[in-house]
Amino acid sequence: MASLDSLEKEAPGTEYPYAVSDIARKAAELLGQGWGSESGYWGVTGQIHTPDGYTVTIGIDHEGDLYVNGPTSLEPVYLEDESAPHSEEELTVLATLVVKIVREIV
Repeated sequence: MASLDSLEKEAPGTEYPYAVSDIARKAAELLGQGWGSESGYWGVTGQIHTPDGYTVTIGIDHEGDLYVNGPTSLEPVYLEDESAPHSEEELTVLATLVVKIVREIV
């Protein structure tokens, strides 16, 4: 078994430079005026607030899949084939996918 000293160490914020809450923030920005967002605890979830006061939650499930859960959704919508963004461009692409889902479920 490898010791902790032998494991490659990433500088903080480099392995995952964007938090889930950053995706929510970017999605709210793309949705436009009247939409808002806020971080969940530690940035591991994000909430998108609709102009009507509803909340959509995004997060990561136990298998590492991004999900979008609407205010009246019985089941979340999963983005199973997506990976964590490592650039502003990747963040925008992922947030655009979230926007499409939000528009369908709200």
